[in-house]
Amino acid sequence: MTNIISSVVIASASATAKVFVIGGIGYFTACRPKSSPILPSIAMTGISKLNFNLLLLPLIYSTISSSVTPQKLGSLWFILVSALAVISTSYGVATLLGKLPFFRVENKIDFDALRIAVAFPNILALPILIFPTLCEFAVVHDAFYQGDVDGDSSSELEKYKSCVDQSNAMIFIYFFGWNFLFWVIGYSSLVEAGSKRQMSRVESHATITVSDVHNDRSLDVLEQHNSNTAECDRIPSTTDNDIQEALGFASEEETIPKSCIHLFANALLKTVRSPGFIAMVLGFITACIPPLRDAMFEKGGALRFFGSAMESLGSASSSVGTILVAASLVHQSSDDDIEENQNDNKQRNVILPTSCTNIMHTNTRDIENEEVSTRQRISNDVSHLTNEDEQQPSSNRRESLNRRLSSMVRRRSSLALIALRRRKPKIRMHAWFIVSRLLLSPAIICAIVVAMDCGGILSGIPDLAKMVVIVNAGLPGAQLIVITLKSKGLSDSASIVAKVYLPSYLLSAFTIAAWTSVGLLLSIPDENGRSFCGR
Repeated sequence: MTNIISSVVIASASATAKVFVIGGIGYFTACRPKSSPILPSIAMTGISKLNFNLLLLPLIYSTISSSVTPQKLGSLWFILVSALAVISTSYGVATLLGKLPFFRVENKIDFDALRIAVAFPNILALPILIFPTLCEFAVVHDAFYQGDVDGDSSSELEKYKSCVDQSNAMIFIYFFGWNFLFWVIGYSSLVEAGSKRQMSRVESHATITVSDVHNDRSLDVLEQHNSNTAECDRIPSTTDNDIQEALGFASEEETIPKSCIHLFANALLKTVRSPGFIAMVLGFITACIPPLRDAMFEKGGALRFFGSAMESLGSASSSVGTILVAASLVHQSSDDDIEENQNDNKQRNVILPTSCTNIMHTNTRDIENEEVSTRQRISNDVSHLTNEDEQQPSSNRRESLNRRLSSMVRRRSSLALIALRRRKPKIRMHAWFIVSRLLLSPAIICAIVVAMDCGGILSGIPDLAKMVVIVNAGLPGAQLIVITLKSKGLSDSASIVAKVYLPSYLLSAFTIAAWTSVGLLLSIPDENGRSFCGR
């Protein structure tokens, strides 16, 4: 028993170390060289699309086609049910834990967004890199091999390939359930948080008014300012389609269902239409036609060139995906995008209103005080300019007022950006997120799996399926949450989530190894072939 435990710990540590070595490379390339990073933020969207459409989809298809058989489909219900259980449990844990005084998150909108981040872990990029390393160890691939009854007749390479293919197939089926629940629960909750943030920003926004000026010249300036405000509000977000593109959905006009039935139907439709689901279905169809499957994935098959091409493309997906996850931790903040938009508007001589430039308004006391002083300065300066330039031509007075107003609005926007950069999550927010996502939720899932296994409910369920569920329950939050927040204009909340993610991802190097070890000990049969419960 001691040998098994030591082998399990070594396998878990090696798998986790591999993930974080690749992640460290991705993090380094996103921030070095500082002047011109190897992986700049402008390239993230394009590389993410390439990874999903050209690398991940072939991996999904080839894995399902070569490893899933009609006989095994009946035992995979546990994976889909587990996806529902993990997400629901994580959401409930985060909600209840957030009610405690020590873990209470003061900002309700941040709490709503972070709850979704707790509920939806990163179950794709990390697991498909962890399990191939685990399967390299004999203690793992021997225990999970489901080929010949007499394991001696199978080579180590066959056992390893069977372990990897089976684990990847279960991960993708789990991802189907995860994807469906994201559109049922996660997306709608984040959209609601986006609406609340928008309402809060509009209500707290102080419109620039100059009550001391009652002449036509100053009113012309204010009318021009209001016109620019309206035009700015009509500028579409550049990331509105990032969520659907990240999951492979076709771009379409956003509709938020009103009833539960519409919400369920909308989520089902989006899931069925996703390229990932289509690749999965095509993989199941291929797996159910043995001659076609053998022609593509058996040595010497007539279509082996196609199957080999799919496998070669898919083999790069896990590493690229992990690099993107690590790099995104550097590029989460949208300050650069906002500053770029400000520079573009300056070049076009557009007066940027507060409602456009101060997208990430933080509602802090410093900003509120600055709003009051700014309005007073604008009023005094406009009145001063009006009296001082009375003898100047009309066009010169209007131009002078225009320049001063534009300069003051940009100054106030700059102060808001500085305040945003200084806004950081508190210790209790980090503690709440880490305990909910990395400790308490996977512990409850492990207890549920053990109870079901000891109660005989999991009879006939592959031991590897239990392992996949436990590992997925202990992963850090999904990057898709930040993409969703950005697409809804919640740059403030997106920045907070990103800042919470960074220490949780660093700490997950230890928690993933720990939960992987626990999962192996709970799922690997002993020398007599009995489970953890002695069944």
